[in-house]
Amino acid sequence: MIIRSLALFDRFKCAGSACRDTCCVRDKLVLDNKTYFEYQRVIAKGDAFGRRMVASISERNGVASFRMRDNGECPFLMRNGLCELYVRLGPDRICETCRKFPTFAKEYGNYREIGCSFSCPEVLRLVLTHPEKFEVRVRENDTEPVSFSNLNAKLLPLIYPVRDRFLEIAQDKRNTLRKTATVLLKLAAEVQSVIDRKAYDELASLIAPFEAGDPMGGITGEEPDAEVCEVLFEKLLKLHTGFEYKRQENAARISRAYKTLRPESFEERRARELDFAWYMNNRVYEYRKWLFYLLHRDLLDVVFDGKFYPRVRFAVLTTLCLFELGSLEWKSRDKQFTPQNQEELFRNYAREIDDNPKNVARLYKKLNGSAYALPKLILALSNPIKKPTDGAAAEPLEEPVEEPIGEKAAETPAETVETPPVEQAPADEAPDGSPDGSPQ
Repeated sequence: MIIRSLALFDRFKCAGSACRDTCCVRDKLVLDNKTYFEYQRVIAKGDAFGRRMVASISERNGVASFRMRDNGECPFLMRNGLCELYVRLGPDRICETCRKFPTFAKEYGNYREIGCSFSCPEVLRLVLTHPEKFEVRVRENDTEPVSFSNLNAKLLPLIYPVRDRFLEIAQDKRNTLRKTATVLLKLAAEVQSVIDRKAYDELASLIAPFEAGDPMGGITGEEPDAEVCEVLFEKLLKLHTGFEYKRQENAARISRAYKTLRPESFEERRARELDFAWYMNNRVYEYRKWLFYLLHRDLLDVVFDGKFYPRVRFAVLTTLCLFELGSLEWKSRDKQFTPQNQEELFRNYAREIDDNPKNVARLYKKLNGSAYALPKLILALSNPIKKPTDGAAAEPLEEPVEEPIGEKAAETPAETVETPPVEQAPADEAPDGSPDGSPQ
C-alpha cells in the first residue's frame, strides 16, 4: 500500500493538560469492540473504578459508548485536563477514536491518505507557525489494498495528478487569494464535466497548461460586478447564522459578524477588506492552509460518488468566509488580529461547521443553489480590490517562501501509523445531500 501524509504533522505532540480546548468534549464517544472487551475485564474486578465504568457506559443495539456529562465532557476527563483512563490503564487501553485523534485516514484501494484535523489546537499551532508549503511524504508498506465495491478504479489513477495539481494551485502565492479561488472553481467545473462524461483520459489535458509555469493556467476572470460581490458574502454569512452550534458563544460570534457586515455600504466593505488584506499581507498563507486542508482531505472521495466540483466550491467558499470573518473580527478588535485569534477562529469553525455532519450537509445543499452558481461566483471574485492611494492591486501577494511544491519520497522507509480506514459513503449518497452538485 502507498501511504501519503503531510510531513509537518510528524512533529505533532498532544498538549495534554496544557491544551486550550480539549478534544474530550463531544456529543458521543463510541467504543470499539476491542477496547470495550478490555473495559469488561476492568469491570469484572468489581472495585470502585469498575463500578464507575459500569455507570459511564451505555450499550444500544450492540454499540457501546460513554455517557457524556451534561456539558459534553467525557466522564473520565479529570479536572487537570488529563484522561483518567490513560492515567490508570495506559495509552493502549483508551478507545480507538481517542488513540488516533487528531489523525484521520482515508483508504482508496492501494492508497492511504493521512492527515490531521484542524479542530485540534495543537495541529493549528503547527500549521499557523509554519508558513512554508505543505510537503507530501510518500512511503510504502506491505498492507494489502482495501477493496471497495463502489470505488471507480478507472478514475482513481487519473484523478490523483489532478488532485495534486489543485493542491499546488492552492499554495501558489503568485496569485492573489481571489485569483486562486477563480482558477480552482473554473478548473473544477471542467474536471466535473469530464467526469460526468466519463472521458477520464481528458483529465491530463486540463492540468497540462500549468506545467509550463503559468500560475493561472490560461484561465481568466470576468468583468467585475460590484452588486454580485456585495450580495455573495452577505448571503454566505447570513447562511452561517442559521447553523447548529454546540457553543452559544460561537453562534453569537457569527451573529455579531453578520450584524457588523450588513449595514456596511459596498465602499465601506471593500475598504475594510483592503485594509485587512494589507494587514495580513505576510499571513495570507494561513487561509491557503485551510484551503489546502479541505482539498487534500476531500477531493479524492470523487472516486466513490463522482462529485468533484461541489467539494472544491465548499473549500473555496469556506476559505473566503473565514477571510471575511477574520476581517470583521479584526475591525472589532481595533484592527488587531493575532495568530492566536486566527487559531481560535479556524478551530471553532472546524468544530462547529466542518465537523458537524448536519451543518456540512446543509452548507453543501445551500451552495448548490442558484445564488452560488458558478457565473455569479466568478463575477464576485473577479471584482478587484483597489488601493485608494495608488491604485495598486489590492489584495497584496504574500511574501514568497522558497519551499518546494509537490511530493517528496522518504529517503528511508518510515514506520507506518496504524490508522483504521475511514468508512466510505455509499455511491448513491452525494456529499451535498442533493441529487446533483454539478456547477450551474
